[in-house]
Amino acid sequence: MRALMRGTGPLKAAIDRGYPTRPGRDDTAIMGSSMGGLISLAAFVRYPRIYGRAGCLSTHWPIFIPAGEGAPVPHAAAVTAMWTGWLRDTLGAPAGRRLWFDHGTATLDALYAPYQAAVDALLPTLGWMRGRDFESRVYPGAPHEENAWAARLTDPLAWLYR
Repeated sequence: MRALMRGTGPLKAAIDRGYPTRPGRDDTAIMGSSMGGLISLAAFVRYPRIYGRAGCLSTHWPIFIPAGEGAPVPHAAAVTAMWTGWLRDTLGAPAGRRLWFDHGTATLDALYAPYQAAVDALLPTLGWMRGRDFESRVYPGAPHEENAWAARLTDPLAWLYR
């Protein structure tokens, strides 16, 4: 854990030692779904010299889950302001990095559109150009689950490494 906090990442270091990888930033991506999307984004932001690409699938922006179907997400405005403020203060310029976001429109993913719209609107103000530096896609009808993420996995991988 200590190595991860220094930004070297024990898993990445072990892979780079044990396999014929291209360990440079432009060849190193991190990707996750739901909370893993948030963790991937955090690593991408915190370690820009290590991660040149990040895929954030069904990013769980709201943090909270509503009490019931159709119920409002608690603290939605504050959470949106927190994410956009954090990105504004820490993301920096693209500098050759690439960032992918996506979400579906069913189940838990149905909550994500307003948060993602706020992030999508912020990124160009930081110098990130959609289609060049970042991409954000919606998959109509896609639920928040592994089969949906697996079905679209080639999209972020192809875009991040095109």
